[in-house]
Amino acid sequence: NQRNHASHHARTAAVAVAVPSSPSPSSKNQFEIVGAEPPTVSWSRGEVQPPAFRDKWFAIAFLLHIVTVISAVIAFYPNLLSEISANRTDNNADDDAAEDYSDKDNTSDDDNDDDGWMLGWLLTVFSVSLVGAPVLSMLVLGVMSRNAKKLLEGSLIFSIAINVILMVVELVAGIPGGALMHAIMAALLVWYSKSVWHRIPYAASNLKAAVTVIRLNGGITLVSLGALMVLFVWTIAWTVAFTGTSLEPDLMTTKATEHSCDANGNCVEPGDSQLTTLGGILYCLFFLSFYWTNEVIRNVVRTTVAGTVGTWIFSPSEASSFCSSGVTDSLTRSTTYSLGSICFGSLIVAVVQLIRNLLQSSARNRRNGIVSCIAQCLLAFIEGLVRYFNKWAFVYVGLYGYSYLEAGKSVMELFQARGWSAIISDNLVNRLLSICILVIGLLTGVASTIVSFIFEEAEHSDNGILLPGFLTGFLIGMVMASLVLGVVSSAVDAIIVCFAEAPGEFKENHPAIAQEMQTTWDAAWPTVDFNGVAMVSLDGGIGIV
Repeated sequence: NQRNHASHHARTAAVAVAVPSSPSPSSKNQFEIVGAEPPTVSWSRGEVQPPAFRDKWFAIAFLLHIVTVISAVIAFYPNLLSEISANRTDNNADDDAAEDYSDKDNTSDDDNDDDGWMLGWLLTVFSVSLVGAPVLSMLVLGVMSRNAKKLLEGSLIFSIAINVILMVVELVAGIPGGALMHAIMAALLVWYSKSVWHRIPYAASNLKAAVTVIRLNGGITLVSLGALMVLFVWTIAWTVAFTGTSLEPDLMTTKATEHSCDANGNCVEPGDSQLTTLGGILYCLFFLSFYWTNEVIRNVVRTTVAGTVGTWIFSPSEASSFCSSGVTDSLTRSTTYSLGSICFGSLIVAVVQLIRNLLQSSARNRRNGIVSCIAQCLLAFIEGLVRYFNKWAFVYVGLYGYSYLEAGKSVMELFQARGWSAIISDNLVNRLLSICILVIGLLTGVASTIVSFIFEEAEHSDNGILLPGFLTGFLIGMVMASLVLGVVSSAVDAIIVCFAEAPGEFKENHPAIAQEMQTTWDAAWPTVDFNGVAMVSLDGGIGIV
């Protein structure tokens, strides 16, 4: 798979998207932007790297930290279990002292019946949600592949309509401030929609290509589901390790023996505790561990999707079945050779996230937190930039197997070549995906509510399960829809990069899709030479304009 991928790259002498219409022989594998801002900038085309463990020290550090957390689970779980058992014994003793044993004997059978009825209801709601949401998601993918343009247009109209409705409701309810806010939002969305309307056909062609990849390689959704399960297990393990560690007496110390306040008005009560230096360090490391692992799991999915898209474009026969070699090979590379690169980029985001959360915690404990608030805003902005940068760096990691720094360099060169001033935010695809996920969640919630109503009618009782049933179905529906539709966004990112770097191979292997992308390009920007392009956001990231 990787050899074929590389051979396709090696065979191509010039790339139409980024070279003059009549390239010279010396322009092989070089890209020159003739329509971008001067001076003219060139960059080297990406090439598939030979198999090798890149950024391996970050992968080793990540795996060692996983082993450390698991060791903490093994070490502290018995103490945590003893603490829980002791608390449960105390609670049961209090309940027994206040309970009439004769009444307990008379109601035990009824309690068992109620428990069985409740368990049956929960299992039914979970079954309906777990089956219904993926089915609805696959139906949505089918509709997207045939009506991407109409859906993108509808998502903009829907956003405007929601704000108008909220404005009217708030006017009727006598909330002028909220009505004014939504009126401004509606006006801005009207202006925004008008300015990006001509880009919708091109965004739709990107979306259709991404949906095609996902439908052909359905195993990607299993990778996403597997990542969710790993994240769930990891969260449980991390919680046990963190809670068990926090019970250690050496990590806490008593603040004061009497009521006192400092110059800033921060007061402590007798018996209040605070973290020791060791406790503070361990708490920071634990939260860094949590953020880091979450980012790694998410980015493994992102690079797997990017690798699958690359295989589909350069070697279509290897990425045209549910669990194709394109999916399995991409997942293998993401969890082996490229794991260090993923850990490297994810660690940067995790560190920024940790610092921002520490500042938030500090601001809550202080009255004069203006400086802290400004720092939080700056860090939130930096975190957004890092995530945005990583979004594209991991596409290069997944496509070519670059190290993190090499991938980052490629992203910077591409952005510089395209012109930073041309980068804007359209969010067309992500807006549509978010609305679809919300709708699927609502439909699943309604189905769960109907199930709950049937259970109540069968029992001829009102147990108040309609709202819990709706919320359970809604949350499960949102999660399951995100698993299926969330990978579409990552696929769009990879489609954009591949179309920028290898339009010739794209057209050779997928002529109909490539022709549609070219046609919609010409219709949206008839005066812009395809050889001189700029990058704009089509899905919360960047696309070709």
